[in-house]
Amino acid sequence: MAGGGWSSLPADLLHQVPERDLLHVRQVCSHWRSSTSLPVAPFRPWVVATRAKPIRVGPLGEYSLWLPRGLKRVQLASPPGLPYCCGTPRGWLALADDERSPTRLALWEPRSGTEIPLPPLACIVQVFLSADPLASSSSSSWLAVATQFRSQFDHNILFWRPGDRAWSAAAEVYTTERLHSVAFLGGKMYCIDYSKRVAVYDLNLGTNSPPALIQRMYVATLLNVLCNRRCGKKLHGIRAAHFVNCNDELLLVVLFYSGDPSFAEVYKPTLISNRHLECGERLPDLGGYSLFLGRGDAFALSAQEFPAIKQNCIYYAVHILNFQTKDWVIMFNLESDISEEFPFPPGHKEDPANERWPVSWFCPKRPIFGSSSKAEASLVAV
Repeated sequence: MAGGGWSSLPADLLHQVPERDLLHVRQVCSHWRSSTSLPVAPFRPWVVATRAKPIRVGPLGEYSLWLPRGLKRVQLASPPGLPYCCGTPRGWLALADDERSPTRLALWEPRSGTEIPLPPLACIVQVFLSADPLASSSSSSWLAVATQFRSQFDHNILFWRPGDRAWSAAAEVYTTERLHSVAFLGGKMYCIDYSKRVAVYDLNLGTNSPPALIQRMYVATLLNVLCNRRCGKKLHGIRAAHFVNCNDELLLVVLFYSGDPSFAEVYKPTLISNRHLECGERLPDLGGYSLFLGRGDAFALSAQEFPAIKQNCIYYAVHILNFQTKDWVIMFNLESDISEEFPFPPGHKEDPANERWPVSWFCPKRPIFGSSSKAEASLVAV
């Protein structure tokens, strides 16, 4: 090492560096960066699974995290007394101490250990965030959105801003079923529920005005004219649909049954005159991004920043489940039009204790490894 300094340290020695320190090691110099690889776990999203088979109306309940490639279970040292999950928004976990009547409800960010208490809400189903609280410039620039189970045919959509004492609702803000997709862009909230109904709300961020409904329609209505022009068919068998904010652009992802016309197609919808939503142009690729679709929270990741994923792919946590379902996750390559399937963990159906059903994806915005903070979560593969 004499004469060359730390930059001449042999690569064999660098390979002995613990995985938790790799993020810091790669920042020292180009030699250290080229001689080491990024830790896989914090740069690959995890599948959030539940013990009970998910239904179209209820909460998530007890949860666990899995690395889909190796089907390895991952444990996070979450806040004590909050075993139930009701959302995985923007790298946060929305956790509660009870499924039906929680006395504690909180947002928890595993990298920093930050915990944001929310007012407890009975029969809570899902929680979403309009922005990352740690990245927002002020407390008024983000809000939490929750759905609350009232009956099989009635879910309230409620809103909470930092400083509010309780959740609030506005007129015509409701859904009949679990929301399968929520995306926020330009002060608007775009939703799709289990029955593929679309709703667009104006959130009026930073004001005291209540959210207002802009439009409600079906995904099939959006695609009707487009499909009729393209192939003469009015409608295709739509498996699921999701709104995704990808690099500050709104995308509509439509998944089809039996590859008709394809497993998935991506569109760039447009809100005309702030009132009418049109399907927009179809995108042939995602520009190096990949999309992760689950029950409620969808997001886009750059394959350059997350090297463990493949670019221009759609990762779908299967959420239309029946007795014939064999796969946890389907990865669809938008360029090659080829799908790759990830099966359930071994022993899933043979042993009830091992049953885990896929729900959504979870990807911390800040890597778990590489911090000396006492609040840091521990990551253990078991």
